[in-house]
Amino acid sequence: MADDIVENLKQPAQWFRIAFMLALAVALYLAGMVLTLLIIAQALFGLLTGADNRNLRELGAALTAYVRLVLDFLTYNSEFKPFPFAPFTPDPACVAEPSPSADMDQDQEQEVEVSVPEGGHVDQPVDEPTAVKPARGRGSRAAKSHDDSDVE
Repeated sequence: MADDIVENLKQPAQWFRIAFMLALAVALYLAGMVLTLLIIAQALFGLLTGADNRNLRELGAALTAYVRLVLDFLTYNSEFKPFPFAPFTPDPACVAEPSPSADMDQDQEQEVEVSVPEGGHVDQPVDEPTAVKPARGRGSRAAKSHDDSDVE
């Protein structure tokens, strides 16, 4: 047992990972500060304009994906080293799919966008959906602000 510990301590791969973990812990701290500022800015936009800011929402989504990648690496759930050791835009293949939440309603509806060719009829077969959006709460702002004006 003691020999195994000594051998593990001599492996440079473990020490390199610990160095990466320290650097990513600093990056996680900085991302947390940016997310805090983003939360405050979104709250102010909501109070002043009555709606959220789309650019800040997209930045928030990118930062939360980044935080997920960092946490996966720090907790040994992934070997993928995120930014600054890889490009900031995370590869979707590197992000693990979240497990279904136990607190989500099973009967929640999902919004699905389907591409129908011009002049297409409802009874014609349709290609695969172009995008599947994750389900949101029934009272979400996205559901309330959904614009059906482009539907003929």
